[in-house]
Amino acid sequence: MAGFTPVDRRVRVAIVRTSLTTLVALCATLAGCSRAATYELRGQILVIDRNRQEITVKHEDVRGFMPGMTMPFKVDDPKRLDDLTVGDLIEATLVVKDSTGYLAAIKRTGHQDAVAAAPLPRMDLLEPGQEIPDAALVDETGQPRNLADWRGRVLAVTFIYTRCPYPDFCPRMDRQFKSAQTVILGDPQLRSRAALLSVSFDPEFDTPPVLAAHAKQVGADSAVWHFATGDRSAIEALASRFGVSVMREGTAAEGVTHNLRTAVIGSDGRLSAMLTGNEWTPAELIDAMRRAH
Repeated sequence: MAGFTPVDRRVRVAIVRTSLTTLVALCATLAGCSRAATYELRGQILVIDRNRQEITVKHEDVRGFMPGMTMPFKVDDPKRLDDLTVGDLIEATLVVKDSTGYLAAIKRTGHQDAVAAAPLPRMDLLEPGQEIPDAALVDETGQPRNLADWRGRVLAVTFIYTRCPYPDFCPRMDRQFKSAQTVILGDPQLRSRAALLSVSFDPEFDTPPVLAAHAKQVGADSAVWHFATGDRSAIEALASRFGVSVMREGTAAEGVTHNLRTAVIGSDGRLSAMLTGNEWTPAELIDAMRRAH
């Protein structure tokens, strides 16, 4: 999923909602097939971002893939955006292959006034140099941990949930961390002073055994990279300080709404850098970790 940058200390949220049944089927599909899968998508355009070659669509259920939600999609041909306006009703083909997803064959079918999005909550965002509040966590082994346990090491923290369906969002965070892990393990100077932490805000589903299985699946080496979760309200409070907005519809099994932010915390426990969205590269993360004290 591509993220949005904060504006006036408010976070524009890319929405991802999932159902348990859909996600189980989807994960099996993505894990077992590298060929492109295509799905028919119908919905209404709410935002057009030509710089990012992206449209945000409030769409119906995508049969065999995911329930109806509102989220941004890349488009295969940027020239197509010239023919579209906010409020357009569209039909398109959603193409998902390996680590990418985009819309192709976009067809305008009508137009309706777009409903304005509800105002987003303001957040008490941490600024670079501020001390990170401690938080009680449980890691993938079931052991109690505190965020302060990583004091003395430069720590990159991102917030995910294992059922996330779209390859450009949480799964991409996993891939970025895996690439960063490779660099850290191969660099004697980093190996002893850098760590990675993926925190799930879906503790009802992401129990320690689930996180352990996920860590194994994505190739996490516990010498560098851990997964953790904790009390839901405490995790959401911590995430909000980093600019991560987590909203839910119904029970935790029915839907999660979130955006993407990855923090680099210095060995002194203070915020060093923040990477917004999903377009940062592993090299940029490593550079930020090298520069952190």
